[in-house]
Amino acid sequence: MNYTRLWLDVLLGSVSGGVTSWVAVVLIFRPYERTFGLHGAIPKNKARLAKTIGKTVGERLLTSADIIEELQRSGLREAIEAKLADVAVAALERDRGPLRELLPPAVVGELERLIAEAGPDTAAAYERYVATEAFEEQVRAFVARSRKDVPPDETGTELTTERRTGLAGKAAGMAAGLIDDVIVRWALRAARSERARSMAVEAVRGAGVALLDRPLGRLGRWLPDDAPRRLVATAAPAVWDQIIERLPALLETVDIPAMVERKVLGFSTQRVEDLVRGVTQRELNLIVQLGYVLGGAIGAAQFVLESLVRR
Repeated sequence: MNYTRLWLDVLLGSVSGGVTSWVAVVLIFRPYERTFGLHGAIPKNKARLAKTIGKTVGERLLTSADIIEELQRSGLREAIEAKLADVAVAALERDRGPLRELLPPAVVGELERLIAEAGPDTAAAYERYVATEAFEEQVRAFVARSRKDVPPDETGTELTTERRTGLAGKAAGMAAGLIDDVIVRWALRAARSERARSMAVEAVRGAGVALLDRPLGRLGRWLPDDAPRRLVATAAPAVWDQIIERLPALLETVDIPAMVERKVLGFSTQRVEDLVRGVTQRELNLIVQLGYVLGGAIGAAQFVLESLVRR
C-alpha cells in the first residue's frame, strides 16, 4: 500500500474541505457590499433579517403576557411599595418651602398668568352679585343685626315727663329707620363702586401670590404619626392593580416588532456580524473543523476507491 499517496490524499482532502467550509462561513458575512458579483448573505438580506428578528421577538419572545408574567415575579411590586413608602415619608415629614420654590419656573409662570386672568373674571362675578336684590337684602339684614347689637341711648331716662319720653322714643325709631336706609344705600353704593371692583381684583391676585409665597411647612403635622404606613398600605395594592390592568392596552400601542426591526436596521453591517458571531461563533468554528475532518475522510475514501479500481 502506498501510504505516501494515502496521506497526501487525506491532507489535500482535509485542506480542501476545511478551506471550503471557511469560505462558506466568510460568505455568510462578507463582502458587505456587492463585489465581483459576490455579496454576503447577511448584508444582502439585512432588511429581511431585521423584519424576521422583529417579528420573532415581538410575537414569540416578548409578548404582553410574557412581560406581565415577568413583572409579577420580578419583585417590582415590592419595589413599588418601598418607593411609595419613601415618597410618603418625604412628602409628609419634610419641611417644604413655598410653591414658588418647589415648582419649575415654567409652572410658576403659568400659575401667575392664571391668577392674573382670574382677577377680571372675579371682578365681573362680583359686579353681578352686588347688583342682585339678594345682596341688598343681605346688607339690610346685616345693618339691622348691627343696630340691635348697639346698646340703646339712655339719655331719655333723664326726661322728667312720660310724654317727652314717648316722643323721644318715636323720634329715635324714626331716626334709626332713616339711618338704616342711609347706611344701606351707602353700603350698596360702596360695594358697587369701581373701587370695590378693583379691591376684588387685587384681593384675588394677592391671595394667589400669597399662596405661591407661603411656606408649606411639614404636611405631616396635620396627620397621625402612622399616616405614611397607612397610605402605603392603601395605595400600593391600588397602584399595582392599575399597572397590571392597564399594561396590556399600553403594550398594544407599542409596535415591538417594528421597533426591533428599526433597531436592527440601524445597526451597521459590522455590528450585525458581531452580534451573529457572538451567538454562533462556536458553531461556525465547528463547521470549519468538520470541513477539515470530512475533507480528510473523503480523501481517504478516494484513495481506497482508486486502489480497488486498479485491482
